[in-house]
Parts: sequence; C-alpha cells; structure tokens
Amino acid sequence: MGITAKNFIEKIFNNMKKIAFILAILIFMAPAYFSDEIVVENGESIQSAIDSADEGDVIIINEGIYHENLIINKSISIKGNGRVIIDGGGAPSVIIKSRDIRIENICFTNSNNFIFYAKNSFIQNCTFYSGKYGIVAYNSVIKNCTFYKCGAGILIKKDNMVQECHFFKCGIGIEINGEENEIKNCDIHTCGVGIYMENSTNNFIEGSDIYKNNNNEGGIFLLNSSYNSIERCNISYGSFGIRIMKSFHNSLVSNKIFKNRYGVKMEYCSENIIKKCIITGNRFGLTVENCRKILINYNDITKNYMYSIDAKYSTCDARFNWWGSPIPKKFHLVVSRVKYFPWLLNPLFTFKCSYNENSTEKKFEEDKEIFITKNVSEASLNDFDPMVDIKVGIKIKRARNIGGESKKNIEIFIDGKKNKTSFKGDEILNYTAWQNVDDGKQNIEIDIKIGAEKKNVVYDIARGDWYGDDFLGDKDGYGHIKFKDAEMWFDIFYNDYDRDGLNYFEEVYIYGTSPSFNDYGKDYDNDSLPIQWEDRYGFSDFIKENHTCDYDNDGLNEYEEYHLSSKFSDPFAKDIFVEVDVMEGYEMYEESIQMLYDAFTTHNINLHIFVDEKIPYKERVYYRDAVEIYWKYFLNENASSFKHGIYHYAIIVSYSSSKRGGHAFVGYENLDSFLLAGEYINKWRVGEKRKIAYASLFVHEFGHTLGIFDDTFGGVDNESCNSPWLPGYWIYRNYRSCMNYRYAFEIIDYSDGSHGRNDFDDWSRINLRFFKDSFYYP
Repeated sequence: MGITAKNFIEKIFNNMKKIAFILAILIFMAPAYFSDEIVVENGESIQSAIDSADEGDVIIINEGIYHENLIINKSISIKGNGRVIIDGGGAPSVIIKSRDIRIENICFTNSNNFIFYAKNSFIQNCTFYSGKYGIVAYNSVIKNCTFYKCGAGILIKKDNMVQECHFFKCGIGIEINGEENEIKNCDIHTCGVGIYMENSTNNFIEGSDIYKNNNNEGGIFLLNSSYNSIERCNISYGSFGIRIMKSFHNSLVSNKIFKNRYGVKMEYCSENIIKKCIITGNRFGLTVENCRKILINYNDITKNYMYSIDAKYSTCDARFNWWGSPIPKKFHLVVSRVKYFPWLLNPLFTFKCSYNENSTEKKFEEDKEIFITKNVSEASLNDFDPMVDIKVGIKIKRARNIGGESKKNIEIFIDGKKNKTSFKGDEILNYTAWQNVDDGKQNIEIDIKIGAEKKNVVYDIARGDWYGDDFLGDKDGYGHIKFKDAEMWFDIFYNDYDRDGLNYFEEVYIYGTSPSFNDYGKDYDNDSLPIQWEDRYGFSDFIKENHTCDYDNDGLNEYEEYHLSSKFSDPFAKDIFVEVDVMEGYEMYEESIQMLYDAFTTHNINLHIFVDEKIPYKERVYYRDAVEIYWKYFLNENASSFKHGIYHYAIIVSYSSSKRGGHAFVGYENLDSFLLAGEYINKWRVGEKRKIAYASLFVHEFGHTLGIFDDTFGGVDNESCNSPWLPGYWIYRNYRSCMNYRYAFEIIDYSDGSHGRNDFDDWSRINLRFFKDSFYYP
C-alpha cells in the first residue's frame, strides 16, 4: 500500500503544525517581558491572587490545602511550592477562560473536572485524583503528571501532547475525541480501559506501557477512528490488547502484545495494518470479524493458546509472518480468505513474555473467624425494671421464601404464649408480637415456627441480648434466622420506660445513664455511632473503639454497616449491596432477584438488590458510555457520593460493546460495576427461561466484581467451553458454575469444587472486598 503525493504533503504539513505548536509553547515558557511574582500563603485565597495578577505574572502557592474553585481568565503561571493541594469540593477545581496558562507542582482532588478547557497551556508535575475528569485539554502539553481515581484521567480534543504521564485506577486512562494528538512514553495500568479513542483521526501513540487493566476491558480501544498510529508500545494483561471497531487505515507497528485474552481484535474494519509486532501468549492472537483488506505482515505471532488467527467473514493478507513453527497452525477461518503463504521460517525478534505461565490462581486473604463473648450471667433481681410492667416484644421486619412464593404462617411463642402472622414471597412485615412476662425472670424463652420447623432463642431482659439458634456474631447475621425454605429478620425488646432501646438493668448497672431519659441517638464517645447501635452489636458507647475494621470481610466497615442498618446490614455477617438501573424497554425481574437471593443466602451471604431508576435508551453502550452512565446515575456527578465503596452497580442495557451477554466495567476507581445486555438475553430466551438467564448472567458478571476471572481458573470465561465440538466443553464439564460459558444462561450459582476433576471452588475464592481494591492478573 503506497503513500500518495497528497498524503505525503498532508503529513509534512501536519508535522510542521506540530513543530510550530511546540515552538510556540517554548516561546511561551520563556519570559517575553518582566513578570511579577505573587506569593499565596496557606489560608490565603488563590483566586484573589489571580484576580490581582497581570498578564504574564507568576503566582507561587506555598504548601497547604486550599478549598477553592478557580477561574483563570488571563495568561499567567501558577506554581506550587512544596505540597500544595487544591480541593474542588465536587465542583471544577480550575476553569480556564484564557490561553497560554502554565500550571506546575500542584495536587488536585475532589472535583467534577479538575482542569476544564486547558487551551494552549502547559501542565507539568501535577497530580489529579478523586474526580470525573483530570483535564479536558485542547492544544496543550501535559507532561510528567499522575492521574488516579478518575472517571477518565485526560480527555483530549485536538493538537495535544501527553508525555511521560502515569495513569492508574481510572475508568479510562486517556480518552481521545479529536485529532492530531500525541501520547508518548506513558504508563497506564489498573484502569478499565487504558486508552479509549472515538471519532478520532491522525493520533499517534508511542512508547507507552499499557498493562494489567480490567480483565473484562483492556488496553487500547478504537471506535469509528481512522488514520491513527500505535507504535513501539508494550500492551499486556487485559481482556483485549488492542480492539478496533468500525475503523479504517490504522497502523500497529513494532508493538509487543502479550498475555491478553485477545491480542488484537478487529470488527467491521478495513485496510488496517499490523507490522513488525510481537503477538504472543494471548488466548487469541488475532481476531478479525467482518473485516476487509487487513494487512498482517512481518510479525512474530506465536504461542497463542486457542488460535493464531480467528477470522470470520473477513479477508486478510497475512503473509511473511513467523507462526512459531515451520508449518503454520492454529488458524480458525469461517467464510474467510486469509493469505499466509509464503511464511517466515525463523522468528524476526527475540522476546520473552514477563509472566509465569504456570500461575493460574489468585491468592486471596482468607476470611477471619469472628468470636464475640456474650455476657449471659444471672443478675438475680426481683424486678428487672421497676418503672414498667415488662412486656416482651418480637418484631418481624421481613420474611422471605427460599425457592418459592407460597404463603407461609409464622407462629411465635413468647414464654409459651402463642402469636401468629403470615407472609408470602419476600415481604416487609413490621409485625410485632407482645407478651406480658414475669418481671423477676431474666431469661425469656422464645420459639419461632415456620411450617414444621422450629427455632429457639433466649432473650436476656437484663442485657437486652438473645442467644440460641440466633446470636450475635453468627454467620448469617444477628436478628436473622434461616429455616429450610424461609428466612426472617427480626428484633427483640421490651417496653422500657424511656423507649430508647436500652434496658433498665444496663442503664443503671452498666452504662450509668438514666432509665427515665431517652438516650436514643446519643453518641457519648463521639465516634459518630449512636449508643443504641453500639449496644446492639456489643460495642461500648463510652470507650472510643476502632470502627474502621471490617470484621466480616465483606468490604464494609462499621460506619458503613451502620449507614445501611435500615437495610439489614450487620457488622458481623457478610452483606452485599447492589444498585440496579434499567434502560428504557428492559426489565430486572423480581423473580430473577429472588433467585439471586437464594443462591447467596445458601452460603451465608446476605445480598441486597435495589432497582433504582430508568436510564434513556441507547442502541449500544460502549466503554465510555458505561462510565458516563456510572457518573450520572450512580454517583450523581459527585466524586464523594456515599454510594461509592458501599454499593456495587449494575445496569441493564440493550447491547454493550459486543453483542454478547455483558461485561464488568470500571466507572471510577475499582471494579464495582457491570452491565447486562438485555436485548441479547431477550433474543435467546423467553418466558421463565429468560428470568433464569437474567439471574445467571447477573451472577456471572457479578463474579468478576468479586475477583473471579479467566486467570483465576482456566474454565472461567473460556470460549472453548461454548459448544460441544470445542475441547473446553468437555474438559471443564464438571465445573458447574455460571462462570463457565457452558452453563451461563442456566446455572444461578458458583461452583463449590465438589463435582470432580477440573472443577473449581468459586465460593471459597470470591473476595467481597475486591470492589474496593481491584487489581488484575498475578
């Protein structure tokens, strides 16, 4: 494929433009006239200094934390001296309304957009964390900056240079939506997508390391983007190394692409070039679908486990490549024409992948056992509350059928006296049974019966606690009791005089508070947790304790558990909270939700799903779209949203970036989110099977947010398990898990490893804290 005279002239012209731009920046960096320095001390206003500055002045900000939102409307320089932090308080930290701004040595945090509309500016040695966008840039140089905990690190439009920057823990590292941008020598890892390019042309990515991004997303993604070049990059450990959709005339030259699920994947593309690359150790080396005139020449394409080339409805020129052996192999062609003769008999390059091929399992920290010592000693009083005639109450808050929706009766026996109520399906009851008891009797027997099965607890009137078949610290939660085919949430108390939930005995003999004064909501140790909550779970409100602990290893500390206490959260039992938003035209079925509850409650994990709101219809939701939905509908454009780090997030959409069931994605910092493709599910299932499919694929994608991936176990997300004519279908037939593509759509469960050879114990390996601290690959 030759270069026309027109293209050659255009290339020279573009290079001249870039040279002129860089010279302009250098001229700007040099003092063109005498400038004044304005020094801002900690506690003073940066904005006031900007307002009083003249064109060309330099503002020096001394060390400190500044809670400001700046508007820069003149050509000035702003430099930090020492550790300078600007906290945007959720709004844009800096809005630039002028050209030729220079910003150096400043840390920006807690903002919607840290620096918005940087035009003809120079930004160097800055840090951006905890916000939606780090920088929205035009015609600017961004050098040696760090971006983390961002929806997207940088959104660049036109004629920008991003050089020697570091991106990690972002939904998208760099987003390109424009032309003539250059990205050089950057380091991008632990993001959702490293570099995302949409509707962009003539961009150049060079010499960057892009690795260990989300196993369900990956390195570089191009959508509707053409005439872009990716050269001399190391791209590894991702769902895809480079993925290109509906894009033309792009070139991949001299890249090392290894240890991805898909090394390079192209869909609906034409005339893209792959040249002088090393593509090795991937599951699929090259995948092309519905592509034309793809040139794949002079590459080393070796040790790719399933296929070197997987071509469907495509044409490729794949001559002059080294395929790892004198005879090419591992070609999978479906209605495609791939030219691969002549091929090379020796490798072009020497390269060893930096990974351990024998490493197939992740190591997770094991759960800690919880031991709580209960004080159930006899108190020996004639009257345990002289202020009232004691009546014991048991309040049934919620009752739920396991595996069905039939109506069930609940019989409650308090000190031998019977009360009765009923429920159907999953019902919030708020029913309270009362019984007058002997005021001198410390321990009150309570029996709870559902069907033929009976449970017993003993309520201690002195301490206000109970024990027996439910107790503080048991695995399924305090005030939560399970039967064979039902579960129930409840509370036990008596009619104390001041109605603060603290019993007379503990107020007088333990806490020293007044039984005639209502202490509800008081926080005597100033730890932000009220006395009635600390009392319920065995803490003291008069000794400040460490409540940042996560005793049950569910990713929630005590403050977060308290925040969710009205939703049945327990600090000593595993809870998972999921918000679900649904696109117009689709549905998250209540029956599917109940199936999910059934699966998790069997393993003593209390799953809580809340269907929140509708999101507008969109035919396809690509990676950037998912990030936008996450910020708009989940975080409400607030980087400090209380839901972040407490809830997982799921969206039901039409189709995702692939016309498959869905995928997990990073919207902000960690892998706490996933989407399901409702149109895809609806196409393949109807009736009751559709509801099962929604639940099964929900558990599958949810499993990724719990740390289960294809590198955890070989049967996870293995395309060779899809069909009976593929080897994985039989190799992993005993792996009876929804994480196995063979059983997706039908099994609503992870495997427990008990099914024989090549099975895997998902349940013992899921990590409930992964959504708060996500790292991918060994």
